[in-house]
Amino acid sequence: MCPPDGLTDELIEATVDEADAFVGALHPMTRRALLTLAGVLEHGTRARRGLPFSAIDPVIAGDVLAWSRRGPLDRGLQLLRDVVVVAYFEQPQVRARVGYNPNPYIAAKSAERLQSWSGDITSHRTLLVTPAPLPPAALLRSRSRESVSTTDADTLGDNRPGRVGPRGHRAGDRAGDRAGDRGGVIRPGTQMPSWLECDVVVVGSGAGGGVVAAELAEAGLSVVVLEEGAHHPTESFTTSTTRALRTLYRDGGATATLGRAAVGYAEGRCVGGGTVVNGGMAFRPSESVLSRWAAACGDPALASDGLDDYYARVERFLSVGPPDAGSAGRDQDLLRLGAQRLGWRVVEDRRNHLHCGGCNVCTWGCPTGAKQSTLVSYLPRALAFGATVWADCRVERVLLNGKQAVGVRGRVSGGAEPDRTFEVRARQVVVCAGAIQTPALLQRSGVRPPSAQLGRNLALHPGAGVTAVFDEVVEGWKGAHQSLQVREFESEGIVLAAVNVPPSLVARALPLDGADLGEAMTAYNHMVTAGVLVEDTGKGRVRTVGSAGVAVTYAVTPADADRVTRAVLHVSEALMAAGAHTVHLPIRGHQPLHTGDDLRRAAARRVRASDLDLSTVHLMGTARMGSDPLSAVCDPRGAVHDTRGLTVADASLFPGPVGVNPMLTVMALATRAAERIIETW
Repeated sequence: MCPPDGLTDELIEATVDEADAFVGALHPMTRRALLTLAGVLEHGTRARRGLPFSAIDPVIAGDVLAWSRRGPLDRGLQLLRDVVVVAYFEQPQVRARVGYNPNPYIAAKSAERLQSWSGDITSHRTLLVTPAPLPPAALLRSRSRESVSTTDADTLGDNRPGRVGPRGHRAGDRAGDRAGDRGGVIRPGTQMPSWLECDVVVVGSGAGGGVVAAELAEAGLSVVVLEEGAHHPTESFTTSTTRALRTLYRDGGATATLGRAAVGYAEGRCVGGGTVVNGGMAFRPSESVLSRWAAACGDPALASDGLDDYYARVERFLSVGPPDAGSAGRDQDLLRLGAQRLGWRVVEDRRNHLHCGGCNVCTWGCPTGAKQSTLVSYLPRALAFGATVWADCRVERVLLNGKQAVGVRGRVSGGAEPDRTFEVRARQVVVCAGAIQTPALLQRSGVRPPSAQLGRNLALHPGAGVTAVFDEVVEGWKGAHQSLQVREFESEGIVLAAVNVPPSLVARALPLDGADLGEAMTAYNHMVTAGVLVEDTGKGRVRTVGSAGVAVTYAVTPADADRVTRAVLHVSEALMAAGAHTVHLPIRGHQPLHTGDDLRRAAARRVRASDLDLSTVHLMGTARMGSDPLSAVCDPRGAVHDTRGLTVADASLFPGPVGVNPMLTVMALATRAAERIIETW
């Protein structure tokens, strides 16, 4: 699977160690399947060849792999191949061999940013901790809440030890009673007490949870945020793909939907959630999308500029704007050039950044802090107003008293003993765990909205990527992760963009092995990697499996498969117009494109969904909002129908695909949900 040249014993050992560490981060079921497959591969050659797979000639081994891939083991072998290839191309000597040396470049950009923009950075940090409450918050803050009401005390169990008072301090704990001792910090799960009480418990710390926590804490409510992942500060982020996948993503990012055509998907799992590992795009959806949502939800406020104030508030705290001059990389220039030569419409990106220098490792955590994820924006704001964030705390159940949510129960998921449990009692529970984990948590908790739509209606923007090779040096890893989008086909639900990825992921995507893969990767610095986003018409479903598992099914419709294929050929055409001499397609069995005739032949070929290498990071719709309890899970402001004190504030609320990067809309809806909680408190 790996290039044979220079494959020393030392490099083999390092690759195996890297692969082994990555496999350890996979979902236990995936890990067991891979290990079983490795055993089948190892011993399957004994009967015919008299030797285990690891002892046969490498050429014969390659033939065995090729033959095996034509059978039922294909999917498993592909994942095994991907793990090995990614681990190999993550080795320092291999990265150097293909010309990928980002660390000195990032260090220089970080220093340049601090030198040139220190005043702006300081001003924005001040903005983040300066009071600017939502309109109803001033009224709420004026009320005296030094103790919970009699009704609340009866409901929540006011006399339990470890109770958290109005500012997040634990009653009955001498240290905890000291002002500021318990609020305003991020704490590890190893310090989590077995019992806490607060006004609001927020599950998740990403786009939804970070916003809700900040808005409610500023309103004067005691807020506890529970994050399943660990806390990784800005200075800990590196350019290591496998390290990021192990530490910042759920199950190593190696998850996929079930169905005839699998769609790989990734979920952030760390303090800051998906905002830590996304590309930093901050687009508002089109008016046509919002109008459809308004009609579907029975809420005219979703359209006709009804969300503008919420968007504007979020954009201010995230420093949303166009990329800085000079931050666009050559890969962005080439996509723009190709689109312009074809007469296609190009739009500048809107990004949540504060003077991004263009380090192009957004999806592994921004190492300079320029990308305004909730880790460096809304969570510091929440902490400034007294919220507490607990890392490594997995919530397993929302606690219900009849139709009233009264708190959550969970388990410390970090370095503590596996049987360490905790309970947080609260008057309001806000679930912001994403479109997969939110419905799964609610289902496990026994939440049964009358619509029976919980976990249904999954939309996910299926996408795919191409790798184009140019004669000129591109060095796509120098420059912003994305600076522009081609919107020529937006009316068809198609968006095109160039998004550089490191050598390990390029190698993973190329349909090559061994020496052929090694030869292709020598051109890494001449490559542009680009992807497509498609507004889908298919629907999926999230179901719980056992006490903690989740199964995600999704049917890629033939129409969507056609649109993904068409989009892939559009972006290929643009890159060829800009000068690419080779374009590798994400279509199984398809030869690379070299000429216009190749492009036309590809356009005439019918492609099945199962032939496409599909992936996404945009998951939405599984707890959709709407005013009718018989067709929606939540009301238009996030309150779960038929369950008091329970709110959803993440992309689960979307009543359909948003058509653009969803982060900004999640945050706007979360702001609106927080406003409703304040108004009705």
